[in-house]
Amino acid sequence: MLVSFALRNYTCFRDRQELSLQATPRSSEVHAFDTGCPQAPRLNRVTAIYGPNGTGKTSLVRALMAVRQLVLGSWRDRQEGDPLPHIPFVFDRDTRTQPSLFEISFIEDGAYYEYRFSHDRQRVHQESLFGWPPGGRKRLLANRGWNPDRREYDWAFGHSVTGPKEVWRRSTRANALLVSVAAQLNSPTFIPVVTWFRRLGGLTTGSFTDRITAAAILEDGDRKRRVMELLQDSDIAVADLDTRKEGRSIRTEFAHAVPGQDEVHWMALEAESEGTQRVFALAWPLIEAVEQNRVVVVDELDRSLHPILLDSLIQRINSEDPDEDDPRRHAQLVATLHDASRLRSAFGRSQVWFTDKSRRSESATIAPLSASRPRKEEALERGYLDGRYGAIPLPSAPDAVVTR
Repeated sequence: MLVSFALRNYTCFRDRQELSLQATPRSSEVHAFDTGCPQAPRLNRVTAIYGPNGTGKTSLVRALMAVRQLVLGSWRDRQEGDPLPHIPFVFDRDTRTQPSLFEISFIEDGAYYEYRFSHDRQRVHQESLFGWPPGGRKRLLANRGWNPDRREYDWAFGHSVTGPKEVWRRSTRANALLVSVAAQLNSPTFIPVVTWFRRLGGLTTGSFTDRITAAAILEDGDRKRRVMELLQDSDIAVADLDTRKEGRSIRTEFAHAVPGQDEVHWMALEAESEGTQRVFALAWPLIEAVEQNRVVVVDELDRSLHPILLDSLIQRINSEDPDEDDPRRHAQLVATLHDASRLRSAFGRSQVWFTDKSRRSESATIAPLSASRPRKEEALERGYLDGRYGAIPLPSAPDAVVTR
């Protein structure tokens, strides 16, 4: 379960900004669930992020995915001396050479964790992990900080951490994360952290592909039935589908039945509408999130989707009739959108966040809808489009546009 994510000095985010998935005590069972964890007792099922183009919505999603990739692969993806993917805020001379900072809080197997690290192109500068075991107090698990005077790291491990700590120190390169390395070396302290990040999935604009769903079907034939059910529930008229490997790629075809004809007509997925392709790409990540209580992060969820279809997909996470046996109880969706009409009914008020950008500094901010204190009866779509909460584009009048 994702509790919060914060970042600083990353792309358009100069100052520290935090996205919290903690729900208000009055959030309905449709929009939130109880975690059983006192550090974060209630969490939102869906978090919707609105804002003008260029204010950091995509950067926020990419940052989460970059953190995931570093945690899962930094032990193997780089050799000593290889650069880290450092993308600082460039509109401030001081931040260009400073590390980027990432902080993430989450719940795994009943334990609450706070994990943070900072890095530039050359090295990880700081990395720390704290944990609260179920019913227990806060514990330091590990801390690592670069000492520029001695040109080496200062290390600290909590008293509850057992294992070959000297081996972890020697094995952790400057461009790798301790959590990643120690988990690979079978540390029971750090394996749950890496396990949680494996269950975090995301689709950014550049990675929105049908390959995830197609590969899932190829791996397990029973998944085809569940994907078909989602497509048909979404009013996509597909009678059958076929996935097969062709070299390094996977080819997917849809079968369409025409009334009065005995044969079905097969079409390659790329010949289908963009909306159909997008629903197919979303199908397995959403199914997996629901069935395995995962977190899925999607950039531009509403792109090429009819509003009613969009509502249907959102409701797969926002449970309409939750009970203790409902597999959707702990699934979470974090999505960026532009379709303001969904503010009418698709989301609870604590589920909505906005990104915006300072015109003076070009730095982006993140803020919850609740910070604007909308009235209980306020029409959120109208309020947003009228600019009451900020986070809307302000185009110039046509006669003010300068052409060259």
